[in-house]
Formats: sequence, C-alpha cells, structure tokens
Amino acid sequence: MVIVESPAKQKTISRFLHSGYVVRSSYGHVRDLPERALGVDEKKDFEPTYVLLPRTRKLLPELKKLADRATTVYLATDHDREGESIAWHLAHLLELSAEKIRRITFHEITPKAIEDALKNPRGIDMSLVQAQQARRVLDRLVGYKLSPLLWKKIRRGLSAGRVQSVAVRLLVERDREIKAFESAPYWTLNAALQGGKDLPAFSARLIQWRGEKIESTLTHELFAETYRVQTTCFKAQADIDAVVSAVRATPFTVSAVERKEVRRQPQPPFTTSTLQQAASVRHGFSAQRTMRVAQNLYEGVSLAKAEAVGLITYMRTDSVSVARSAQEATRSLIRSLWGDPYLPAEIPVFQTKTRGAQEAHEAIRPTDPSLLPETARPHLDPDQAKLYDLIWKRFVASQAAAAVYDTVSADIKAGDALFRSTGRTLKFEGYLRAYRVETEPAEKTENGEEDAEALPESAAEQEGMLPPLAAGDVLNLIEMAPQEHRTSPPPHYNEASLIRALEKHGIGRPSTYAPTIQTIIDRGYAQRGEKDRRLLPSELGGTVTDKLREHFPEIVSLSYTADVEERLDRIAEGQAHWQQVVQTFYRPFEKALKGAATAMKAVQPRQSDEKCPLCATPMLIRESRFGKYLSCPQFPQCKGKVRLSSEGKKVVPEMTKEVCEVCGKAMVIRMGRRGRFLACSGYPACKNTYSLDAEGNKIAASRPVETSRKCEKCGSALWMRLGRRGHFLACSGYPKCRNLKPVSKEEAESLRKEASSSSGAGGS
Repeated sequence: MVIVESPAKQKTISRFLHSGYVVRSSYGHVRDLPERALGVDEKKDFEPTYVLLPRTRKLLPELKKLADRATTVYLATDHDREGESIAWHLAHLLELSAEKIRRITFHEITPKAIEDALKNPRGIDMSLVQAQQARRVLDRLVGYKLSPLLWKKIRRGLSAGRVQSVAVRLLVERDREIKAFESAPYWTLNAALQGGKDLPAFSARLIQWRGEKIESTLTHELFAETYRVQTTCFKAQADIDAVVSAVRATPFTVSAVERKEVRRQPQPPFTTSTLQQAASVRHGFSAQRTMRVAQNLYEGVSLAKAEAVGLITYMRTDSVSVARSAQEATRSLIRSLWGDPYLPAEIPVFQTKTRGAQEAHEAIRPTDPSLLPETARPHLDPDQAKLYDLIWKRFVASQAAAAVYDTVSADIKAGDALFRSTGRTLKFEGYLRAYRVETEPAEKTENGEEDAEALPESAAEQEGMLPPLAAGDVLNLIEMAPQEHRTSPPPHYNEASLIRALEKHGIGRPSTYAPTIQTIIDRGYAQRGEKDRRLLPSELGGTVTDKLREHFPEIVSLSYTADVEERLDRIAEGQAHWQQVVQTFYRPFEKALKGAATAMKAVQPRQSDEKCPLCATPMLIRESRFGKYLSCPQFPQCKGKVRLSSEGKKVVPEMTKEVCEVCGKAMVIRMGRRGRFLACSGYPACKNTYSLDAEGNKIAASRPVETSRKCEKCGSALWMRLGRRGHFLACSGYPKCRNLKPVSKEEAESLRKEASSSSGAGGS
C-alpha cells in the first residue's frame, strides 16, 4: 500500500505501479490541534492534543482496512517537515508496526523517480516531525494567546503570528518612511561629444568635479532594511550652471580607455521564493496563485493521450541543487538545440545563499527538460503554460554557457571635470538564448535598485559600443545637458520584494510565504494596489503593529524571529529538543502577555463629522478587512453605514440612467464586498439590486426576493431568483427541497412590486 497526500498524486502514481500495489490519498493532514481549544498543555512540557480532521473520520476506516491487509505500507507524503509529520500521524492512526512502515520521498512524480523511491525506503525522521510539531505549537501559543487580546483591545477577527506580524511591520514601516520622506533636488551633467566628423557622437556623464565624486551613495537604515538614495554635490541649478560655464572653455581629452570582455553567468534554477518573485514580476501572479499552479504541474498533467505525469519537481524548496542526471539530460538537449558552443566547460554548481536551506532538496526544474514549452502548451491551461514556460527557460538557461559582452570604458578630462562613457555589445548570447525577457518593466528591490531578475536583457544590449577612442584624443563638444532630478524613497513592497525581504533575513520558510501574505490581506492589514499590485498597509495594520511593538517587541523583531527559525532548523537536524526551544520562546512571551492584559490601552473608533443617513447620529470611523467605513454608534439598533475610500473620503454612489423597475427611482452604482453593483437610490425602502459584470452590464439579482407564494411540495416560502435563463421561483427549504419553476418577465416584475410594497409598509 502506498499513501500519498493528494488525490491528484494518487491518480498519477497508481498508473506507474503494477496490480500488486494499491495507492490511496490521505487528503493532506489527518490530525491537527483542536479548532476551538488551545490543544497544548503548558504544564506538561507543551504536550499537544491532536484530534482527527472531519474528512479523516470518513477516510480512516478504508485506510485502516487496506493497511491491515497490506504486507508493507509506503508512506509517500511530501519531502518536507509537513510531509514527514503527516507520515508520522498516519503511522499512529493506522497502528502500523515499525517493521511494516516504509517512508519514501521523491522530488518528482515520474515512473523512474517512484521506482527509485520504492527501492530506497527509510524510517520516519523524528527530528523533522519534532521540528514541525514545535512550529505548530509555537504558532498555536502565539495565535490563541495573543489574538483574544487584540480582539479585546482593538477589534474582533484579528490575528497575530511570528512571521505574519513581522511581515506586517515591514509593510507599515516602509509606508511610514515613504510618507515622511522629504524629496530634495539634485543635478547631473551629461556631455554630447564627437571624436571626428566621420565618427558618431556619444554621451559622457560627469563623475568627478575638482576631485570630488559627483554621485555618492547614502545608506539609510530602516528596521534592519537598507536602501540607497543617489544624490550629488549639486543641490541647485546655479551650482551646475557654474560647472557648465567652466567646462565649456576647456578642451575635452581622453585620459584613459579600458576594453575588456565581460562574462555574465546565468542565474540558478528557481527556489520557491524566486519562482514566486519571478511569476509576480512577469505575469502578475500572487504567491498563492503561483503555488496553486505549481502544485498542479507537480502532481501530474496528462499530455495528449499519454498518462498523467508530473511536469516539474517539488515546488516547496529553498535549495538550488540539481540532480546530476537532470543536468546531463539538459546538456544533451542544449547540444541538440543550439550546439556545443552553448555548453559550459563544466557542469555548473550553484551555492544556496538562503539561511537554513535544506540541501537535501532539489531546485524547481522540469522533470523532463526535453518537453519543450511549445510542445506542452496545447495540453495546459493558460496559467500552467505560463509557469511551465518560466520554469523550463530558467532551468535550461542555468545549465547553459555564460553570455559574453564586449565592453569599453573611456575617461575624459575637461579642466577640473572628469567625464566617463561606457558602451557594451553582446558578443555571444549564451544562456540568453533560453532566458530572455524583453518586455517586462524593471522592478525595484527593497533598497531601490533595479532588480536583475526583472531587468530586460535587451536594455543592456541597447547601449552599443563607443566609437574608436585612444588616450590623448581631443574631442569636440557638441552639447552640455544638465538635468534636474529629485531624490525618492524606496517603493512600497509588492509580493515579490516582500518575499525577498523575508527570505533575506531568514524569516519563514518556502511553505509559509504564500499563506502569510494571504493572511495579511484577509485580515485587512494590507491591500493590493489596483494598478501596480503594491501591498499597501491599512490603518488597522499600523495600529496592530504599534501595539505589538510596544508590548511584544520580540514578536515583531526581525532578528528574534529569524533566531526562532534557526532553532527550528536545529531541531530538524537533531541538535536541539523541541520542548526546550518552545520553552525558551514561551516563558518571556507569557510574562509579556500578562503585562499587556492590563497595560495595553483599548483602541477607540474615532468620531467623524458625518451624520448617520438613518438616524442623524455622528458616525464613527471604523476599519474592517474590506477597508475603512463609517458606522453608526447605535449599531446594532441602527445599521447606518457609509463606505470610505482608501484615502478616507466618502464613497458617493454613481448615478446612472437606469430606472428601478420596482419603485421607479433612479438606480445608482455602489461598491460592495464583491465589487460594483447596481442598487435603487430609494434604499432602504426599496432594496432592488443587480450585480454588474466587468464592463458594468447588469447581469443578475444579487439577492433572492421573498414572495407570498408557498412551495407545493413542502409548504415553505418560495423565493424569486434570477439565473442564466431568466427568473425562477425556488423553494426556501433548499437543499432539502429542490422545487423550481420558471416565471415570465411580467410575473417577475409583479412579484418584485409586491415584495417591495410589503417591505415598505413594514419598514426596513
């Protein structure tokens, strides 16, 4: 018997094994800490209490029956800590003896990988299990102890966590720095020069004036993050004008020329974080979307009439290691596609730079490099095709030869000024043959520099070579071009740069990045920008961050959170006991929690100048995960509510030419949780509404209309709904009663008027 985690894996792997094997899925985790209780005994060495998940109760009898009949049970869950933990839970639930258990892992779901795994089983690695257990216990202690405090002091529905809270603080601190940043002007100077009448003109940049470098790099510290601001000694136009006047009167002479060949090495194959970053930059994928698509590619896709097979290796990894067999297969592919010049002399070896990376894993790569993206594309959905193309190109490029550029740099003296001009042309494209992006805009990293990952390769090639120059050549000045600039702060984080920042500081692990970002958005701590996908922290995120910094500084500390991750890694390596690691973290946290219970001041909603549209009481400014809004202080007796924009301005309904077919008043466009919708301006007396599509067309009633008619089958009230084929009456007893009957447009209008009049008579 082989037990895997997902039904997709079960379907794929069962095709690779003969009839002597039975393959079943555990559908992910089988046990967890209880949902509505702490589930951790702090007085008994943090002993966890596990309960069966609802789906496991249904699966367990069949799994137990098959496991009892099997001679051997192969636990084939994922090759990470979570997978090891699931295998351990399965062994306990199925009451498997040590002699019967075989733990197998694989990086790819292919016939050969499964065959090799079955030949090389091992036991369950308890160090990995304990590391996962420690992480789960720590997260539970923080969540279940700290969240109720935030509910009491700020508002209900909030949460906090080791990685989540640090990520929110990064967003908040960056946003505040941007708002506090004071832009300052500075000037640069370019000169258009020519060596002779028959030679092309070129541009040179002023880099030194009277022995002082023109551009200096200022490093600014922000919550352990650094970014650079390019500035200059020329703060005013008068300063640069003086330089222009002085330089015009002097000859321009070439003082030095340097020519060299520059080799640009390919980047390593993708890890989880770099794949999420590249997919975000190139295709606008969220981290969660990237992982969902990668999971599909890993678990298996059917190509034409062939059996389903995994197209990529395991997608949760922080290692850049690659199997030798895959490298050799890729070298053969490169040779057949482009020839020997595109092969490096030696097989490349990349070094993992991520703190605490698990080198036993492989990088993300195609399982079969010979499956070209254009061959796979007809059998994949658009998202799968884009991601497979990205992974294939990055991996093949990583195994190809370096790109070679011819570069020349010339220093030009003009009195007290020193200018420099550089040029570059592509001599040999090398790996760029596989991995070239020419249309994507360059992103900025968290320090404000252009991201090499996102920089179009063509941008460098457009520089071109300089005309023939030699030391001592006298050049003609064509034009002096001073230019004004302004210093600017670093940009807001997007998903790619936030993941990069977390990874850089050793916070979180490959499996945590996507759910962490999604939790931040779901809790209302941040929102994605509509145009540039930047993560913009909300006022709520800032409030929570301030409270945590004041009372729980370690929870939102980069260094402390990274230290916890390193301790978890030591547990996984068998170098630390998990209870001791939890105790080291929990005792100071428990003390801070007791102090905050009395010291933390409750956050009160601010009063606004707006009055409630229903009862005229001054409204309060509140914030939920859907954004800011005005709420009546008399809630729940009065449910007056006004939505606010991200800038805090009242969202005014947009008038339309549509007329309400129920009461005859004008219809307006409002914004709700699910986007724009059409509503009667007579609300709350008339509650007629319609959903709108992306183009603003009316598509369906957004809520059912209760009628006075009764269901012929069960006697419950009938509701009128609007479906694809028009209006219909549906029993309110659904799903027990599924009685349906269509109604005409005339009948539907009559029922709407009837419902509206009864609603108006009885009040809102």
